[in-house]
Amino acid sequence: MIFSKCKNEIYYLLSILLKSYDIEIIKDIYNMKRELEDDMTLKWYINLGREFKKYKQGVIMNRILFNPYHECAESLHIHHKKIFHLKILMETFNLRGFILIKDKNNYYLPSLKLHIDVLNDFIKLHGILEIYNKIFQYHLNLTDLEGNRCIRCIIMDDFDYKYNTIALKDGKFIEPVDRLPRLIS
Repeated sequence: MIFSKCKNEIYYLLSILLKSYDIEIIKDIYNMKRELEDDMTLKWYINLGREFKKYKQGVIMNRILFNPYHECAESLHIHHKKIFHLKILMETFNLRGFILIKDKNNYYLPSLKLHIDVLNDFIKLHGILEIYNKIFQYHLNLTDLEGNRCIRCIIMDDFDYKYNTIALKDGKFIEPVDRLPRLIS
């Protein structure tokens, strides 16, 4: 058996063994050896694909072996966008008071289900990037006249969405104390 893959070495070894120096025989032997090695390599890849469940039966050479995510650049870009959007939505759960429910003149934190419903409705109406902008505005340092910290939040009032500034006083959400209009002199 010949273990070399270099064509020149194979020709040299066979030319010493074959006294007639028949190049056609050497080419046939080399091609047969290459086909056998290719078959062994293909079987090895197929067995590895079956072992890791990345090979589908009935396909001679499956793309999965060489592209483990079944993705082209465009679909990877779509997945990156989805991850970016999910990251934005998950961040809203960490922001206390980002979404509030108004009942008469009181503000309450929504339940998890209601929070998700408000996010879904808001995305349908305005889009995901609008939520991203509102997250940025949530982090602004605002205060009212009494010095209470104010946040910009989405308020659900009778199934209508408003975007207003709400003050935090002793852990409760209240209307901010606005500045009084002054006369300019």
